[in-house]
Amino acid sequence: MENKTFNFNIPLLGLDGVPFVNPDSTPTTLGAQLAPKIASATQGDALKLLNWAITIYNNKDLTLDLSDELTLKDFIKNSDLPVIVKGQLLKVFDK
Repeated sequence: MENKTFNFNIPLLGLDGVPFVNPDSTPTTLGAQLAPKIASATQGDALKLLNWAITIYNNKDLTLDLSDELTLKDFIKNSDLPVIVKGQLLKVFDK
């Protein structure tokens, strides 16, 4: 099975296409939205999910096989993140 690499260090955009910014004026990223959700998961492979959360939080590329890619996509789809965040996260997998 071929592994793919994904990077979530991408600005989160508003409906107007303008990046959301943090209080310190830096753009908030998709990874900054996703990593805490993964880290606070209550089900799944705890060590794997923790590794993913740390990797994404530190703005590093996440390398996944097809099975893990599908797992992360399902996690995103079933999370309580707003649709504006989910949609942009899922677009990362299309690149």
